[in-house]
Amino acid sequence: MKTTRNIAIALFSAMAMACTSQKTDFTIIGNISGLQIGDTVEFKTIDLPSWKDSTAFTIVIDDTTGFGFQGKLEHDQYFIFRYTTNEGKEMVCDRSGKTFIVRPGDTITFTGERENIYYSKIGGGIYDEPQLAEYLRADDSLGLVRGSYMRNIEEAKAAGDTAGMYRWADAFNTFYNDNPGVERVRSLRRAYIDSNRQGTLFLLVKRLPDIGYEPIDEMKKIYDNYSEQIKESWYGRKTADFIAQMEAIAPGRPAPDFKLVTIDGDTITKATYEGKYLLFYHWGLCPGSIYIDRFVCELYDQYREKGLEVVGLTESIATIRELYNKTLNNPHEKDLNATLGNMLKHKWTEVELETEYPENKKMSETYRISGWPFFILIDPDGTLLARNFTEAFSEAKKILKEELDNEKE
Repeated sequence: MKTTRNIAIALFSAMAMACTSQKTDFTIIGNISGLQIGDTVEFKTIDLPSWKDSTAFTIVIDDTTGFGFQGKLEHDQYFIFRYTTNEGKEMVCDRSGKTFIVRPGDTITFTGERENIYYSKIGGGIYDEPQLAEYLRADDSLGLVRGSYMRNIEEAKAAGDTAGMYRWADAFNTFYNDNPGVERVRSLRRAYIDSNRQGTLFLLVKRLPDIGYEPIDEMKKIYDNYSEQIKESWYGRKTADFIAQMEAIAPGRPAPDFKLVTIDGDTITKATYEGKYLLFYHWGLCPGSIYIDRFVCELYDQYREKGLEVVGLTESIATIRELYNKTLNNPHEKDLNATLGNMLKHKWTEVELETEYPENKKMSETYRISGWPFFILIDPDGTLLARNFTEAFSEAKKILKEELDNEKE
């Protein structure tokens, strides 16, 4: 593996030269069976809570027995690696990669097989803690089975077996329903959390993005229980900073100002909706949006004459229209096509976020919109009342019923 390791070091060193901070060695070892010459493993750092990733180093496989890498870190770091075959194909599974945490000085090992590389057993560093290792192996076992359904879908599609493709797709989508393995994983996770009330590096990293949509008081309480050592760590300090940012947009605070350009070319601001309830609805091509869209339309129809305005936020209308056209004459996609058609006929104001308008692009960062479907409710005085995924939609319905219905319960 000597040549492979040298290739990786050369790529990483170029990235690291710009930083003169003191760094400490770390090592990654991949004991993966079935590797083929020319396969590629790309390692990226993940910046939390934004989830932006940047390529750190890449290994081109020239030894079918495994791969290795030695580099340097100045602080704990969250990574993801993605695997590409020598034919340029990605792994078909239910994950986009394998995430892991490395501390300066760690040696991290991955043991598994090429086809299921994202479910490899991880060892070394924080992963030698027995309770954490048991929880992660149970979670990987579930993912391994569900990931195989993805391959079955692709195989059925390639064979022209439409019925089989939809059968496996349904099994994939309902995999976690009444699955006894799910409760075991949850139980192991709860046990790990209960045993580490003062925090761990793993919990810091996993909880950091959650601060963006979990009740801020609850997240502050969890953070306050952390040990001083955890609070002073790299991710401990990032957690404190993010909590402070999220407090500024917690329900009950003044909603931040915004300036957006609609798909019709109009400019809207917070002042545009003064005196009315404003519901932002971030929607797109995801199962959650497909499911909830008609309920948002019903809510708008129910209250738009009583003081409710809705502004739809989506990345690209063209993307929705493209899928609509592709599914137009497909009998298996009849329901999906009908929903997409209704999405293209929303009665409210629409704003595209992926445009040349910097104000639109800034919206997700201002309100920390982190997925679909996402909702933000602002009252007539400009106070933020709700901000979250579907939980915020439920809260919005409750508030609007209490405030706008003639009969208050």
